Amino acid sequence: MRKSTGTLMVLVAVLAVAGCSREEQEQDAHTTADRGQLPADNVFSDQVKTLDKAEGVQQTLDAAAAKQREEIERQEQR
Repeated sequence: MRKSTGTLMVLVAVLAVAGCSREEQEQDAHTTADRGQLPADNVFSDQVKTLDKAEGVQQTLDAAAAKQREEIERQEQR
């Protein structure tokens, strides 16, 4: 009986640790999916980098267009 109780305790401990590990992995996966991001090492990483660069360029163009509009509006007020 003593041997089976020890085995049962070890089994319960292993299951508890395995359950916690799986829960953390699932949370990490959900967090990444919730943010709309892919893991860094995937088959689409080159495309993701290209899209990130394009978004940066778009932000630069938007800022330049806003600045140009402000300049035009300021000159029209004179």
